[in-house]
Amino acid sequence: MGIVIAFPTKQVLDDELAVKLWELVMAGEIGSPEYRRLDAEINRRKAMVMPRREASGGRPRG
Repeated sequence: MGIVIAFPTKQVLDDELAVKLWELVMAGEIGSPEYRRLDAEINRRKAMVMPRREASGGRPRG
């Protein structure tokens, strides 16, 4: 069984969330409350980024 650490109050980078999610997968914790919470947070962040990309027409800035 994997060790699940409480979600910190400081902002966590997207890459760190992905690593934590992968660690839960490797520990066989798919479907656990912690897995679902991390997955929902990753999806929420992706949804927030998508409208900004669509507004720019998908073109890179610069």
